[in-house]
Amino acid sequence: MALGDVVLVATDLSESADVAIKLGHEYAERAGGKLVVCHVVHEVLRSAPLFPQAVQADMEAVIHAESRAAAAVEDRVKEITGRPSNGFEVRIESGGADAAILRVAEEVAATLVVTGSRGLTGIARLLLGNVAERIVRYAHCPVLVARSHARTNKVLASTDLSELSQPGIALAGQVAAMQGATLTVLHSLDILPAPAFGFTVPFGGAPVVPPPELIEQMRTGADGVLAGIIERMGMKAERRVTDGDAATAVLRTAEELDAELVVVSTHGRTGLARVALGSVAEKIVRGAHCSVLVARSH
Repeated sequence: MALGDVVLVATDLSESADVAIKLGHEYAERAGGKLVVCHVVHEVLRSAPLFPQAVQADMEAVIHAESRAAAAVEDRVKEITGRPSNGFEVRIESGGADAAILRVAEEVAATLVVTGSRGLTGIARLLLGNVAERIVRYAHCPVLVARSHARTNKVLASTDLSELSQPGIALAGQVAAMQGATLTVLHSLDILPAPAFGFTVPFGGAPVVPPPELIEQMRTGADGVLAGIIERMGMKAERRVTDGDAATAVLRTAEELDAELVVVSTHGRTGLARVALGSVAEKIVRGAHCSVLVARSH
């Protein structure tokens, strides 16, 4: 099943969501897939058995709000994508935004969920909206956190060389092939000690730093493993092996390459483990200057 077979876009009709609509449209169009756009109206119904007229008024208000939202979403999607009214499906839901979007994703069997990030620039970029964050954590399929970025046709995938990270590499290869983009696969050797590493450092001890020869051997070995993974997947990709904290290395490399997309894998497997978004993935989703595609490792 292709990534763009059933694309669900979550929109709150904000500027950030407009980017999500645009990218979701592109993914669905490339795959000849279905585009579903979902907007959630806040539910305001009260429980007032002694005043049924109040409940009736609330119901009418919700119905009116949903009707207006449906028209607004349809107009926005047609304006951004150029699709006709019958070229996409609009879903208007009520209740909690993240729960509603996740429910619709399951109902339509989404192969990709696209959501905007409210972070814009600077420190605000770190303030990923709670709704987007929960969608990334709980969705059953890959999630694209969309950010506006110039088209550079450069995709960066990160891997810790484990089997759990390989779905992300495969997904990055699929996206790069669809877009005709250059793919770079990055692994970072997180072996150098951070400042004040270990119990002895604050008391005058020195952190243990591997000798340069050993670091070079590790780098060569990692590059060989990386080459083997890429070869087994039958992909064409550039390889990079760097040093340092993995999330920092990915964010730095994405900036250096001017990548328009970063692809990472979560480490959740099934059930409750799905909520365990890895700390590296979380930092990348929050801190990247471009869109981030989160692949689900099952």
